Amino acid sequence: MDKQKINAMIAAKTWSAQPWKQGLEKMPSFGTVDVWPKAQDLETIDALFVWKPLDRGVIERMPQLKWISSLGAGVDHLMNDPQIPRHIPITRIVDPWLARDMSNYVIMGILMHQRSMDEHKINQQKMDWNRLPYHPLKIGVLGLGALGGHLAQQLVDLGFEVLGYSRTRKHIEGVKSFDENEMDAFLSEPDVLVNLLPITSQTTDVLDLNFFAKVRTGTYLINVARGNHVVEEDLVNALDQGQLCGALLDVFREEPLPKEHPFWNHPKIKITPHVASVTSPESAINLLENNAKRLIKGQSLLHQVDIELGY
Repeated sequence: MDKQKINAMIAAKTWSAQPWKQGLEKMPSFGTVDVWPKAQDLETIDALFVWKPLDRGVIERMPQLKWISSLGAGVDHLMNDPQIPRHIPITRIVDPWLARDMSNYVIMGILMHQRSMDEHKINQQKMDWNRLPYHPLKIGVLGLGALGGHLAQQLVDLGFEVLGYSRTRKHIEGVKSFDENEMDAFLSEPDVLVNLLPITSQTTDVLDLNFFAKVRTGTYLINVARGNHVVEEDLVNALDQGQLCGALLDVFREEPLPKEHPFWNHPKIKITPHVASVTSPESAINLLENNAKRLIKGQSLLHQVDIELGY
């Protein structure tokens, strides 16, 4: 680039944009930082930072746009948006805080399941001193990217036997790795399945009746990736038939989850409102600053999305 500062636009309807704006304005590589909607001067925008949804017609009003970044780890809201140009670099947030918080949430869910905390709560209400046993669990992690890989390593460090599935085999110490041709073998082993797959055309609806039929009877499911991975009716059937013993769900096809949705009152489902891991502006802004410096110098950007793969 032929200038030393870049101008940015933040489009984040579901989050407050002010912490991002205030943080970026303090960074040396940023000039003007605006928040959508803004009616004027869009022709000077170099970078667009997005959290879903993005209004139609925004991109075409930014002829100087050189970089688009998701404000979270997920990029499906960009990959599925036809107005997003494919010739502009698209990046995502790879933040150690995100990985830490996601791992902590999943570990909480695994331990609560392993230690039968629901039953202990019921026993407390009945004043029943029943020392419930617990057993070692084998954990399967679907998706070994930045979040899934971090989780898998944390679980190994805690002493769990861990298996991982990804498009290609990954080498993580202590993790038994499976690739895309070994899904059936992978599914046959875990007691708990954690979904951290990216959402693409290949993985949408992957958690369906056929998938659940291949897992061990009594498997526990934790979904912290995307709601569109799950065929909801098939999940309910798998729970009702005992193929799954329970599910902890943090993400849903429609958010907020409609009040009439059957998940709310299902006895084997726990729900949290998409809070497993939330991007922290304080941490993520440093990554955006690093990429802004690289953009100014004409260098390739960090954590760039592969358009063909969709993540």
